[in-house]
Parts: sequence; structure tokens; C-alpha cells
Amino acid sequence: MPIVVIHYHEIGLKGKNRRFFEDALRKNIDNALAGLPHRPTRRLQGRLEVALDDGVGVDAVRQRLNTVFGLTGYSFAHETESSISALKEAAWQLLRDEPFQSFCIRTKRSWKQFPMTSVEIDAAVGEHVLEQREAKVDLKRPDITCHIELLPEKSFVYARKHSGPGGLPVGVSGRVVCLMSGGIDSPVAAYRIMRRGARVMFVHFHGEPFTDRSSQSVARELVQLLTRHQFRSTLYMVPFGGIQREVSLTCDPSYRILLYRRLMMRIAEGIASKERALALATGESLGQVASQTLQNLRSIDDAARLPVLRPLIAYDKQEIIELAQRIGTFDVSTTPYVEDCCPLFMPDQPATRSKLHAVREQEALLPVDSLVMQGLTTATVEKFTFLGGGESTCVRSGARQAMRE
Repeated sequence: MPIVVIHYHEIGLKGKNRRFFEDALRKNIDNALAGLPHRPTRRLQGRLEVALDDGVGVDAVRQRLNTVFGLTGYSFAHETESSISALKEAAWQLLRDEPFQSFCIRTKRSWKQFPMTSVEIDAAVGEHVLEQREAKVDLKRPDITCHIELLPEKSFVYARKHSGPGGLPVGVSGRVVCLMSGGIDSPVAAYRIMRRGARVMFVHFHGEPFTDRSSQSVARELVQLLTRHQFRSTLYMVPFGGIQREVSLTCDPSYRILLYRRLMMRIAEGIASKERALALATGESLGQVASQTLQNLRSIDDAARLPVLRPLIAYDKQEIIELAQRIGTFDVSTTPYVEDCCPLFMPDQPATRSKLHAVREQEALLPVDSLVMQGLTTATVEKFTFLGGGESTCVRSGARQAMRE
């Protein structure tokens, strides 16, 4: 039966709370492997173990594990007894069909009562390999490395390590509502927040009735991609065009964008209250556009009671693009001919260094509570569930009913 040995790093530093983080990681690994026959993930000493059924494809397992935040690496291993004779034989069986001229043995001895040190085990197992095959030991740049993990009840032997995404398991850090524009930045911000263990709910503001539904399709596709990391997602679609029109007819044009953003924050907080989220998140980057100067970010945050997380605040655009390409959202985010609410009623000269008192004065001209309630009660809700293999289902429902539940 194939074995996957899973390693973590940051979780191992959690002291008395470590079991909580390990259990969350175990659950997420089992969710990621849904549909692939395997036994439930088990906790071992400083690592996790997944036993796969015979015939399960290695590539399929790798594809799934690479989406699980919290694991830093994993290996497909052979399981053997914790005796020197068994380790010798397992190492040779692992290496015998591999093409190499140089090798080394690396032992991690978690069972400290074993009568040999790690170095002594390396030497004994290496000597056994040399008796079977002509090769040389190279401790610096070997063609292949045989890794041994020695535990009291059993040991693991493997030749290759695969990197994982790192971070913390989704679900251990609470809930966050992320404003999802459909552009390049916000999906990357959501990914970074998930990687720190938060479960993300999404809210997309679209321009209906003044735009088509293309931005909604993009937002939906982005959430489907990101759901593979947290297995269940909720997306709120908020029609914002009518609210923008009210702002454009009432207020100083230079403050429109800031007033849009303040209303978005208030609507997102209403959703956060329903979802029991503890923070909001955006894809804003300092100085990238007019609304993202320090003065304007302060004016936007003034409307929010919850913390506003901005994981991309110090990234430049090229760095964000590279992250989007790496996580697989870039092509969707750059879909051509997408109409969203951002360009609607855009002023010719937006304020770049707003004064908070002036923004508040302009906002006082608006029926803020009524506009926030309009956004909350006209939204729709879509639920996404990971099915495995990168796919997810989507079920839509009315937000008015959802807000009462």
C-alpha cells in the first residue's frame, strides 16, 4: 500500500495548540483527496501519514496536495520495520532500479532510544548499498538521496521530496470577507489570506443594470479556482450600478470613487456580520491607483468598523502579476471585454489626497443606510463545493432569504 509522508513547519511551533492545527491539516488533506481511495490521514510523531489504495495515481495525489495550505512538503515512501536490517533492505529495494552513480543516505532519527545514531545508520545502510552495487557516496551533490525517517512503531524510506504550499491550514484563523473585483489583484489577495489559515467569503460588486454580466462570470470562475484551497466558498453578487448612479447625481465628482469604496465597505461589513467574519480584505496596493494613496486608504477605512486586511499593500504590479500566474488566476482575471462597475461614472479628476472631513461631508448628502440595505437585500448568493480534480459545484440563492437565515 503506497504511503505519503507529509511534513509541516509552522504548525510544529504552536506548542500546546499544535494538536488543533494538526487536526485541521488532517481534515483538509482528507477533503483535498476526496474521491481518491485512501485511509484517513493519521498523526504520527512530527508528521502526518496517508495510506493510499493500490492503483491511485501519484500525479493525481500531487495535484491535490499542492493545494493544501499548512503542509510544507511530502514524499511517497516505503514503510518498513524500525530495525537496521529492515532499513538496509528497504533502502536497497528503493535504490536498486534507480539510475545513479553517486548517492547518500540521510536519516532523521525521531526515535531517540534506537541503539544507533543517525550518522551510524547512514553509514550502515550506505555500506549495504555499496555491497550490492558499484557506486560512490557523495554527501554534497549526490545523484540520488535515500531519506530514512525512524519512528518507534515503523520507519519510512523514500528518495524524493515534493514541496507544498506552506502557510497554515484553512480554518484555523477565523473568517474574512474579501472584496473580489474580478481583476488581477483581489484573487491573489484572497489566496494570501487563505494561506494564513483564514476561510474567505467573497463579495463581488457588479454594475447592473448599467453593465452586462461578464464581470460576474469572471468572479464566479475565480472563486471556483480558489475553492480548491478551502473546499467550500460563498460568493455574494451585489448589484452596485444603481448605488453608483445615486452617488454620481448627488456628490462632488472628485470624491465618487472614495464614496463608492466606503459604501462597499459598509455592505461587506453587513455580509461579514451574517457570516461571522472578523475582518475584511482587499487587493489594494499602496499608490497603485488614485484611490490607493495613504490619504485615500485612510478615508476608505474610516467607514469600516472591522479591520481591513491588505496582503498586497507592499507589492508592485509585476510582483502581483507573477503571483497570479503562479496560482493560476491570471488568465481568468485578464479575460477581455469584461464590463464591471469600476469604470461606471468615473470622474475625470479623482481626489488623490483626500481630506477625511471633506469625504464625510460629501457622504452626509447620501441616504447611506438606505443604500447599504439596498446592496444587501438585492444581492444573490452562490455556494461552491470542491468536488476533486480542480472542479467545484455552484448553487445560487437569493440574498434576502440568506440574510434572514
